[in-house]
Amino acid sequence: MKEETISLGELFSILKRSKWLIVSLAIIAALIAYLVSSYVIQPTYEASTQVLVAPKETQNNMIDSGQIQSSVALVNTYRVIIQSPAILQPVQENVIGAPNNISGLISVNSEQSSQVINIKVQHTNPVLATDIANEISDVFSKEVPELMSVDNVKVLSNASVPMFPVKPNILLNTAIATVLGLMIGVAIAFLKVVLDRRIKTEQDVENILELPVLGTIPVIDKVEMQSQRQSKVKGEQVHV
Repeated sequence: MKEETISLGELFSILKRSKWLIVSLAIIAALIAYLVSSYVIQPTYEASTQVLVAPKETQNNMIDSGQIQSSVALVNTYRVIIQSPAILQPVQENVIGAPNNISGLISVNSEQSSQVINIKVQHTNPVLATDIANEISDVFSKEVPELMSVDNVKVLSNASVPMFPVKPNILLNTAIATVLGLMIGVAIAFLKVVLDRRIKTEQDVENILELPVLGTIPVIDKVEMQSQRQSKVKGEQVHV
């Protein structure tokens, strides 16, 4: 069987014939994503706080570069300590309504070569997320001197109650669903053409059956055929 190819013109023709199918699927997908994101998925809020790993000042109120580099090197260690049971267990006990899996709610990060540690807490309850974030920074700053034998952590900023959710992103979800709907519509349109093995044109005979076309029978419109018959009958009556 000959290899079937589709020209660029045929591609546009297929898309044009199936435009309503493609558009409909895109609209349906976008509508479903919007409704699910707005009314089914529970919104998630994020509260964030910051702690500073600050080297101690010397007697001359001076801080040398070695102390700063030491503080930066400690940041990675402190990030691990913040997410350890030594910090999270007291937080869970101190915050009313705190879930058992606090570690799954928090993320701890810092910029490269920075002495600032960002603590973020995500929860469906914005007030609870704020309370947990602030309690983590407080407990951490109090426990570090005992754990590390050095008092070099300060709370840089407390978390405030977030007003708007960070998840779900309704606009992004709707846009992604729209694109997926378009892709599915285009795929269905091409599959209908590829899987349709009916012979409709002379070209189909050559491509599918690999036979030469010897002749064709023109399609005569029904109205035109009746008109020809009437004209023939009238002609015969005139001759009679």
